[in-house]
Amino acid sequence: MLIGIKGLVLKTIQRTDSDRLIVLFTVERGKITVCAKGSRSSKSKILPCIEPFAYSEFVLYEKDGFFWIKEAMLIENFYAIREDVVKLALASYICEVLDITVYENMQELELLRLGLNSLYATATDLRPPKTVKAVFEMRASMLLGFAPNVETCSVCHRGKAREFFFALHDGEIVCSSCRERSLKEYMNSRTSVNAEEEIRFASQIFRIEEDVRLAILYIIGCPADKIYGFTMDENELNSLAKLCEEHLTYRLEKKPKTLDFYNEVSAL
Repeated sequence: MLIGIKGLVLKTIQRTDSDRLIVLFTVERGKITVCAKGSRSSKSKILPCIEPFAYSEFVLYEKDGFFWIKEAMLIENFYAIREDVVKLALASYICEVLDITVYENMQELELLRLGLNSLYATATDLRPPKTVKAVFEMRASMLLGFAPNVETCSVCHRGKAREFFFALHDGEIVCSSCRERSLKEYMNSRTSVNAEEEIRFASQIFRIEEDVRLAILYIIGCPADKIYGFTMDENELNSLAKLCEEHLTYRLEKKPKTLDFYNEVSAL
């Protein structure tokens, strides 16, 4: 039985001296791993279709408990990503986050769409990498079910305040009047807290600028085709980028291996 499917290549793994395993993000089956016979040869006809970041259409057949690629047709390879180290690092990070968060039979059209749109924006310079990364992280957080609450103070529920602070540990904002109370309640919820941990916990409740708060509300609430429909100055964008990164990695409970590489090369 042949199966037709479209998928984004998240990563490739050496299987034998001649074959590779290809990890795909698909609409119908979520994340699946398929075998590409003879794909380690430079003469392989399907090689362009199975490179990282490629979006391709595949004809698969099942054998010995594996899906094997019978035919493949390239839809988009986002080639320009490979011409710039920052773009390459960002695309690698995007695909690693998807690899971490997507599972077999997880039908998530919007998350795949976000990944493809983020790769397109990166390849075409639609927006600077810093903006693409922040939007991807925050929108992915929303689609995965852990969007932050930045509408009202989580303690007193006020929507307006002189200042708001973002509490990283619970993904919510607190107003300046409730910050100490929130921090104290969090400390009391821990079995034991030493001085060093108290300083660390306090640093996880940090000030969030109003324009950053509004940008987050926009990113998580706007239509998918409008996610880049906002502008910010450089300082505000830096704050947004920092918050989006910290929120996503905190919720994932792990730091993607490619994140350090991206931050290193983007700082050059």
